[in-house]
Amino acid sequence: MPFPIAGLARLELRRFRGPVPKIALIFVLIVPLLYGAIYLTANWDPYGRLDHLPVALVNNDRPVTYEHEKITAGDDFIASLHDKATFDFHDVDEAEADRGLREGDYYLAVVVPADFSANLISGSGDDPRRAKIMLRRNDANGFVIGSITNSAQNTIARSIDESAVASYFDAVFANLSKIKSSLNQAADGSGRLADGAKSAGSGAGKLERGAADAEDGSGQLSTGAGTLADGLKSAEKGSADLDSGLDQLELGSADLADGAGQVADGTQQLNDKLLPILDAMQRVLAQVQRDAKAAAEPLDELAAGLAGREKSISSDLDQAGAALDQLRQDHPELAQDKSFRTATERLEQAGARTEQLAGRVTDGAEKIAAIDRRVAEDSTAGEEITTARSDLIKLNDGAHQVEDGAHDLNRGLVRANSGAHALAGGIADARAGADRLATGAGDLHTGLTTLHGGLTDLTGGLGELQTGAGKLHDQLQQGADRIPAHSQSQQDEAVQVLSSPADVTMQVDNPAVYYGRGLAPMFFAIALWVFGISVFLVVRPITARALAGRGSALRHALAGWLPIGTIAVAGGWLMVAVVWLALGLDPVRPLPFLGVVTLAAICFSAIAHLLRTALGTPGSSLLLVWLILQLTSAGGTYPAPILPGFFAAIAPFMPMTYLIDAFRITISGGEAAHLIRDMIILAGVAAAALALCALTVLRRQRFSMRDLHPPLVSP
Repeated sequence: MPFPIAGLARLELRRFRGPVPKIALIFVLIVPLLYGAIYLTANWDPYGRLDHLPVALVNNDRPVTYEHEKITAGDDFIASLHDKATFDFHDVDEAEADRGLREGDYYLAVVVPADFSANLISGSGDDPRRAKIMLRRNDANGFVIGSITNSAQNTIARSIDESAVASYFDAVFANLSKIKSSLNQAADGSGRLADGAKSAGSGAGKLERGAADAEDGSGQLSTGAGTLADGLKSAEKGSADLDSGLDQLELGSADLADGAGQVADGTQQLNDKLLPILDAMQRVLAQVQRDAKAAAEPLDELAAGLAGREKSISSDLDQAGAALDQLRQDHPELAQDKSFRTATERLEQAGARTEQLAGRVTDGAEKIAAIDRRVAEDSTAGEEITTARSDLIKLNDGAHQVEDGAHDLNRGLVRANSGAHALAGGIADARAGADRLATGAGDLHTGLTTLHGGLTDLTGGLGELQTGAGKLHDQLQQGADRIPAHSQSQQDEAVQVLSSPADVTMQVDNPAVYYGRGLAPMFFAIALWVFGISVFLVVRPITARALAGRGSALRHALAGWLPIGTIAVAGGWLMVAVVWLALGLDPVRPLPFLGVVTLAAICFSAIAHLLRTALGTPGSSLLLVWLILQLTSAGGTYPAPILPGFFAAIAPFMPMTYLIDAFRITISGGEAAHLIRDMIILAGVAAAALALCALTVLRRQRFSMRDLHPPLVSP
């Protein structure tokens, strides 16, 4: 027999005669198609049909007015969603959205709150708040839909941020011209400030020099005020002495007035007595002579009272004049006092009048004596009596004048004494004021010294202000020059760039393009593995005749596997042909892709044949468990680094790991070295499985009692 192994395989396939066996064989043949092609068809491009996914839009936003402009951010946002048409959007109210999510009519609800517009513009105020959009979904309507709608959340947030930032930069660029104009005005103002600071510095220098002069003057004033206070202290003592002397003078003048009154009374009495006598003397000279003698004596006493004795009025007035002269010598400043001068003049007048009156009285006495002598000696006594009578009347009048002068002197001294009291009080007040003046002058000097120092600092500060204002002017002008003047088109372009400054692009190497194209490697691998489980429902792993024969174990093992491998390869090609033609799989490496499908069918069918030959029906259970382990560890959905530790550890030992990687490289592209590695590993696994299957056939060719009574059903 030229091809013994192929002949044995054909014998196995010839068993399928009649419609039902052939249908069973066809079923096994299309198992990979059912698992791979049909599932991929259903999930080939779900993201391309998102516009058929119903989504509820609820707009509760209340428009607001900002800077005389009506802001309808909610309406604008809803309109932008409708323009993009990412989903099948429906404008509904909140109650309808709740019902639709609950009953499965909507898979997502986008809720715009009432304060959306207000919060969006709140960044320009004192209480900025984030604008919020509520996305709601009901996982009871399908959990996987959440992974799809999650991308909508990021898209919506990015769209809102770009819109808000664009509005912000619109306001910024709208205000740039105002800022530029304001900076120019500020630069002009700072220039004027520098000029003003220069002028102020010049004025402050003059003020500083004036303050220095004022400081010197205040020092002199303080010294003079101290000297004045000392002088007024001495004047206060002199005024007290003057007051005391005027008190004594007032008492003496009172005595003088009393004495003058007495003199006037005496002269009046003398006049009253002498005139009748003189009249009688004219009639009777002898009697006149006697009366003249009687009158001469009082006149002598009056003259002595007026002037001539120690306690006469003249001596008292001389003492008062001497006291005033001594007071004027002790206090020269009193010479200018009006009351003092008046008292001195009145005192001198009183003395003169007293001397005059004493002279007249003396003259009168002498004349009376002469009359007496004449009466006695001269026959012309009558004429002399007449003359004496006239002189006596004059003496009486002069005595009354002296009395009036004495009273005037007393009244003048009273006024002078009152003025002296006032002078003493005024000097005391002046002394107190001078003390305060001295204190105030000292304080003024201290304050002017401080003012001088402050003005010195002010002058220096104004110089620094001038320098700083000049620098400020230059910097403000530079800042104004740096602000560009944008046209409207330039502003729109700048807003667009600044609102989304980073254009993030994803460069995908070896892109899968479609969701189903990315999942195809895993589902092709699953389909080929499931074929290994289901094929033994209609095909025997090895016949009992082969086990009972004496032929080569390797030949019997290959003869038993060859029909299964052939069906597996045919089923794999059928699966990829349908996906390729119907869905547009279009692998980037077509021939290597077909080679990987063929090698995978050979490898997985050899593994299934080994386990089923060695274990019988439990082998199919083990294949199912192994499939579950490979689904979780082979990296078909998530890469090994993010898998739990156990699954990541077993991933390198799973044949499906290398098959999925090989499918990805041939379908989407990748490293050829990885593809060669994957195919070598799969070929090695297939060879190892066939070798172990031969050993298993060799062992089973030796029958035991257990083989005659198998615990489970086996072919």
